[in-house]
Amino acid sequence: MKVSKYIILAAAFIGIGGFSGAVRAKSAIEFRRTTVLAQPSEVIPSYKTNQIGQAKDANSQLEDSKEVPDPADDRDSEVNDDRVPSALSQVGEYGESVYDMAKINNWTKATTDLTSLQNVAKQLDAQLEGKSKAELAQLNSSITTLSQAVSAKDRQLAMHDANQVTLITAKMTVPFEPKVPVEITLLDYYGRELDIWAAQGNTAKLRTTAGEMRRIWNAVRLSILARGGSTQVNKFDTLITRVEAAKSSSEYGRLATPILDEVDNLEKVFQ
Repeated sequence: MKVSKYIILAAAFIGIGGFSGAVRAKSAIEFRRTTVLAQPSEVIPSYKTNQIGQAKDANSQLEDSKEVPDPADDRDSEVNDDRVPSALSQVGEYGESVYDMAKINNWTKATTDLTSLQNVAKQLDAQLEGKSKAELAQLNSSITTLSQAVSAKDRQLAMHDANQVTLITAKMTVPFEPKVPVEITLLDYYGRELDIWAAQGNTAKLRTTAGEMRRIWNAVRLSILARGGSTQVNKFDTLITRVEAAKSSSEYGRLATPILDEVDNLEKVFQ
């Protein structure tokens, strides 16, 4: 790895250490406290109706019956990265898939993906050859918490906990120098954080997330330009500016999907 690359990664993770550490140590507790105290209208995003209380079981069964593509099997949208242990890549992919399935209340598929995630995670110790033991323990703890949320069919907690799995997994890929810079994976993580905290109406968390996104984007932007990704950079510049200008949780929430879509395009620059 070139010296400049080490500097970029160091800068990214020195800044992230404080925030992601706080996420791991306090976010789950704070998130649960927020969820318990929030009114139903604060917990359920705007695309759910006020009548969802009576229709919840029926809607959940309907969603479970839908055939949904498995993001972990969508190899066309993933960069094949042979530098990263396969189990580690798959844990990240299944974590994102559980997030997606929890978001649409497809608990049958979420449970299936969770089982796959748990099985793949068991291979990590051998593939990592004893490395990253502390982070592996954190990952296993997060998977346990995620399992409890999925079992309870707690939509918001499952989304939150699944996103924590992707955060820890992203950090664990750093020593392997992945083809897609870890900063881009972190932008994916923060895009989902916008979705999560917008649903909670937590503008303080949303502002913090926006700040982290800007910092990470500044760290990776030039490397994308260097690979000819000027179109992608211009689009993401516009989105980051809009995130920074957002004032309400609904404004932040509307930007989550465009951010996640453009992160996919950023990844393709490194194919």
